[in-house]
Amino acid sequence: MVGAISGKGLFAVVVWGASFVATRMALQAVHPFALIGVRLWMGAGLLALLLAARRQRLLPRRADLPACVFLGAVLSVHLLVQAFGLEFTSAINTGWIIGFIPVTIAIGATMLRQQRLNRLGWLGVAVGTGGVLVVTLKSPPNFAQARIGDLLQLTSCLTWTVYTLAATGPNQRNGVLRVTTFGMAVAAAIGTLAALFTPWRAGPLTGGAVLAIVFLGVICSGAAYYLWFAAQRDYGPAHVGALLYIEPFVGLIVAASLLHEPVTINALVGGVCVLAGVWLVARGAVKPAAQVALRS
Repeated sequence: MVGAISGKGLFAVVVWGASFVATRMALQAVHPFALIGVRLWMGAGLLALLLAARRQRLLPRRADLPACVFLGAVLSVHLLVQAFGLEFTSAINTGWIIGFIPVTIAIGATMLRQQRLNRLGWLGVAVGTGGVLVVTLKSPPNFAQARIGDLLQLTSCLTWTVYTLAATGPNQRNGVLRVTTFGMAVAAAIGTLAALFTPWRAGPLTGGAVLAIVFLGVICSGAAYYLWFAAQRDYGPAHVGALLYIEPFVGLIVAASLLHEPVTINALVGGVCVLAGVWLVARGAVKPAAQVALRS
């Protein structure tokens, strides 16, 4: 079983860590609306094939369709906010800020009385928030408008929190794979519709940009989602969720290697504080807790 986590959950985390770098590469060729549309059609298509191979129905229960359409709309906004943010800030900053998501989910679940935080948990909220402030305090070199991008990435923490908490009921009644596939298709349709009214090209469609788009669609939005949920099925969300601590470090290594992004002291110190805050929140959350499936 340990090998299953390494082969499934770890693969998904490494892929997601590299996704911010791939997004920045893809955005050099296509507009965010077009990128989200193409990426999500690829992912939804792959997940639909998996459902068909299992001989499972594609659509959620009729009573849950409105909620799943809402989830798709939130997913489209979430990914678009991240994509637009990556036009202004670095992939390294993005990775650390996105790592703050478990904290915003914990706060949201507490506000909805799905769990409560003890003193250790609220200390984690404070530490994690301080870490985000440190990350955004100093703009990375060559990113004059990084504050705008950082703010957009912080906003995406909130959109994913809404998605996660709103998906709890539909996921329990229909299964995570079915809800994710349907929501991804809705989000893809929204991105495609928006792309029809905007220029889809942002620059030359190079081989690297095409590979980045395929990577985001087939690997990040398709295969990684499936493998992550398979790992959760085998071990449970809490156990597999520990692997998410690796994701920002993967993003840092890939961004520094491929995009030659500078690794600043603020990013390192603030990022470690974010992860420490997430660790404290995880240990300060008292059941009953919302089932939170992390990642975009």
